[in-house]
Amino acid sequence: MILRSCTKPSKLLAAAFVAVLVAGCANARTTPAPTHTGATHSVFAASPSSTGSGLTASGSANPSASDPSGLPHADLALEALLPSVVGNVTLSKFSVLLSAYVASTSGSASDLFAPWLLKFGKTTADVDIAIATDLRPTGGINFVAFAVEVPGASAIALSQGYANVAAAAGWPVKSVSIVHDKATLEVIDPVAKAAGSTLFAGYVYAYNDVLYTITTDDASLLLEALIKLPPTS
Repeated sequence: MILRSCTKPSKLLAAAFVAVLVAGCANARTTPAPTHTGATHSVFAASPSSTGSGLTASGSANPSASDPSGLPHADLALEALLPSVVGNVTLSKFSVLLSAYVASTSGSASDLFAPWLLKFGKTTADVDIAIATDLRPTGGINFVAFAVEVPGASAIALSQGYANVAAAAGWPVKSVSIVHDKATLEVIDPVAKAAGSTLFAGYVYAYNDVLYTITTDDASLLLEALIKLPPTS
């Protein structure tokens, strides 16, 4: 959810994550994944490792047959909760089992999921993650949004639990006021900040039983995305 030293986090996500998700099923997709020549991986919007394998929630590695891009859609309802357009850009959405995402990514934010879910009696194999981002290979925006649903959990428990886990890992956390009635946490990646990246902050918000995170270097995109997250007026 936080990028380290890459000018286009969504492009890195596209080049690495999408490629990993469709690895092993070359015949299942006809459209090549976008490429990206950016530097290192993200932390919040973590890029997959080259050895990871992407799976859908059903446990298969096959992307959605109805999506010409080959992106997987393990949980369309969860994807629908994320904004479809920000900054006049139509975002690409996809979803996978959280354990598959964690296994195929590198970055310390992925390590936060397991202890966070443990407090709710869940593991990364029990829930899905939905992602909305700009997958255009060039000229795109720096924007990645995530949604993770934990059935039965409250919004306060989700956000506070995530804040506690992040703080315990040494990540500064504070409450920020961006949108009225949408309590938001700013979570700082100290490594990305020390490295001079402008994308060192992730913004965490919860509603009902879903935790949302947004990473962008554009305050207007952050504001628009938060406004478009549930509940909408």
